[in-house]
Amino acid sequence: KNEEREKVKKKYKLPDNFILTVGHQEMRKNFLRLIKAISILKKEYPKIKLVLVGQKADETQQIKQLIYELKLNSNIKIFSGLNDLELKCFYKLSKLFVFPSIYEGFGIPLLESMASNKPMVLSNLKVFREITQNQYVYFDEYDPLSIANKIKFVLKNKDLQEKMINYG
Repeated sequence: KNEEREKVKKKYKLPDNFILTVGHQEMRKNFLRLIKAISILKKEYPKIKLVLVGQKADETQQIKQLIYELKLNSNIKIFSGLNDLELKCFYKLSKLFVFPSIYEGFGIPLLESMASNKPMVLSNLKVFREITQNQYVYFDEYDPLSIANKIKFVLKNKDLQEKMINYG
């Protein structure tokens, strides 16, 4: 409900427009390259916002360090320990979902994003293409510039966003 979303937005001080990514802060989730992509996008979109939701893991320190080194503290926020309702609200409040993983057996966040009517930009993994039937936008998960370019492409293309939302 709108009131629940607004309550969560206020509690976590979420920005009006943000990109969402979800997953444990571990190497296979590929958040370091996504952060580098946000740094690339920041040159053209200084107010770009990324919200990362996920439990701490083996890359937590490297993630925080890279955010600091690239001066992205005001652009990237990290949250852990959300309950199911709060996570649903994060999905609903986001403008775009990005899943940069280099390996997944399935990808539940894809389904959560689709259920939340969100456009998605995804790693070019066979399992992601299978789940989404090639209806979304895919990037080279090893290339921050590819990630940045695909995010920019989707953010600028309202018709494509609508197509993805309708498919989901």
